[in-house]
Amino acid sequence: MSLLDTVETGIKVPAIKINVAGTDGIGKTTFASNAPRPVYIKTEEGTNFLDVSSFPLCKSYDDIVKQLQTLYEEKHDYKTVVFDTTDWAEKLVQQKVCDMHSVKSIEALGFGKGYTESAELYRRILKMFDLLLEKKINVILLSHVAIRTFNDPEREPYDRWEMSLHKKVSSMIREWVDFNLFANYEVSTRTSGQGLRKQPELCHMASESCFINITQLLMRKVELTWGMPH
Repeated sequence: MSLLDTVETGIKVPAIKINVAGTDGIGKTTFASNAPRPVYIKTEEGTNFLDVSSFPLCKSYDDIVKQLQTLYEEKHDYKTVVFDTTDWAEKLVQQKVCDMHSVKSIEALGFGKGYTESAELYRRILKMFDLLLEKKINVILLSHVAIRTFNDPEREPYDRWEMSLHKKVSSMIREWVDFNLFANYEVSTRTSGQGLRKQPELCHMASESCFINITQLLMRKVELTWGMPH
């Protein structure tokens, strides 16, 4: 058989891996709850008022690993795993590194070594998510954001939204996901002088001038709801 006989055509729809970063209270956790049969791996208490399936709150890096192993090894009907949130998980990862070296602070290791080891441990988490993707389980990462100053070599420094993660981990996640989304309120003013008004929540692919983004498939604003955009 010729190798040409193995050529495939058409759109392939694999399990998706997305990151939804956004301001506090914007609706990231609620958005993920409408995904197909979700189960939450929580590093913070964000689902208390949602009727969703979730593992107990992770209090250590090992808890995260055990819950991911359970989803991979045991039989279940879940179609989506929601990681809530990446930055609180990073705190657990850094604590693991501290425990491994018997130090109190990640910076005590010096010369960025602690952050490098933390990033490598975080990479193991993403590799475990890859195993779930092979089982056709979607992965949704939820992330908080912060405003940080970016020193652009071609223009004046400016502020932009970035994930509340160390730059090594943030970069790793952006490269790993299929869709890197940013959720924020669209704010407009009223001509009647009544001040600011918050429009319905939007989830959009932000331009690089305000939020780091690597996904090119969707470059317009869409409603922060699960489903196909109109």
